[in-house]
Amino acid sequence: MFSKQLPGLRTALGIALSVWLVTAAVGCEPNPTLRKQGMSALRRGSVRWAENRFEKALRQDPTDWKSLYYLGLVRLEQQLPLQAELLLGQSLILREDHSESADILDALAESLYRQGPGGTTKLHALLARTTKNKGGSRDFLRQGAYLTKIGDMDGAKMAYHKAAYFAPPGDTAPLVALADFSNLIGDHDAAVDALRQAYSVDPDNQHVAERLREHGLVPGPTVALPANTEPRP
Repeated sequence: MFSKQLPGLRTALGIALSVWLVTAAVGCEPNPTLRKQGMSALRRGSVRWAENRFEKALRQDPTDWKSLYYLGLVRLEQQLPLQAELLLGQSLILREDHSESADILDALAESLYRQGPGGTTKLHALLARTTKNKGGSRDFLRQGAYLTKIGDMDGAKMAYHKAAYFAPPGDTAPLVALADFSNLIGDHDAAVDALRQAYSVDPDNQHVAERLREHGLVPGPTVALPANTEPRP
């Protein structure tokens, strides 16, 4: 008797399964869509909705490095730096040797800094490791910025000089950062020198020209100062 009913039961089960699959497919939003919604919400300041979107994306794919990164930014907005560190660390593992790793490292450094004294040792280690392994201008800029924040001015000074030394051709950002740092520590002559070097690197940079005018200098060929060929001790 049951065997006679089996084909019909199979048909009914097949229809039910098909309906469930269609319903699930309709209700399933792909991760790129969820990330786009989350990023838009984060830009608007809708942190809770951004959190919802990125968490849903990670439930669908726990190895989604972008969602890990953006949820880490959400945790920073929520003043949860330890949770941010864990998410950003996972994102970095998945994307360490790619161009996006610099953004992840910036956020990871911020998460460690916000942990206060408890994160200082890890922050030092992260900054040292990235400058040793990668050693690019952005890595030294990051190191300089966070060493300044934690009060290591000597280390920050060296980091900013190295950032300028390793800067790509035409990139004035490290020299402008060095000028800002020099002003911060009261070394205004060094700040002017850094701006003059920045002007030499890119004479058409209006921001650099305006900064020189603030120091009483008129931009022109006589103001340009060749950039240093070696980072200062």
